[in-house]
Amino acid sequence: MNKKTRVFLSLFLITLSTFSIAGKNLTLEIDKIKEQDITSILPILIGNDEQTTISDTIFTNEKIVLDKPISLHEARQNLKEVISNYIKKTKKIISDIKDGSIAIPNEALKNEVMLNLRNNDSFLKRTLSSVDSSEVSERHKLYTTKFKGNTIIISQTAIFEGELDIQLVMSDPDNIINNSLKLNGGIKKS
Repeated sequence: MNKKTRVFLSLFLITLSTFSIAGKNLTLEIDKIKEQDITSILPILIGNDEQTTISDTIFTNEKIVLDKPISLHEARQNLKEVISNYIKKTKKIISDIKDGSIAIPNEALKNEVMLNLRNNDSFLKRTLSSVDSSEVSERHKLYTTKFKGNTIIISQTAIFEGELDIQLVMSDPDNIINNSLKLNGGIKKS
């Protein structure tokens, strides 16, 4: 078998195996993903006229364990500030949608965006109460995904019965709007 045939056969088998498991329930084992696997995902950026490009800059990630009181934990203090700012932004964005400052002509999309913003806000407030409390526990971990130093996504996890459980995933509310309306500045994972 020549080299081209082997490469084609390999690609065919990979494609076939991918399609064969696509219909099954897939489980992502986050605790087995390596840091470089996550950071190697290139962001997709939304530009003018809804055009998307793949960024050369990769995401960076930070793990924050609530293992020290907030007064002794700089990363926890920084996360509190980010979450507080997101809550303020969310309130402003929801108000702007309601008064028409942010126009969403499609009613179904408007309802979806409002639901996403309200759920995100609820998750942010729940997470803020943990981050800003005197709670000290290694059971809960928070992960921030950043693009060019700006936090885009916050995930909260906990260990239950020996398994990693993703409890909450929150986003920068500006990014929710930018992605939903395909506006310049939206950032997605590829």
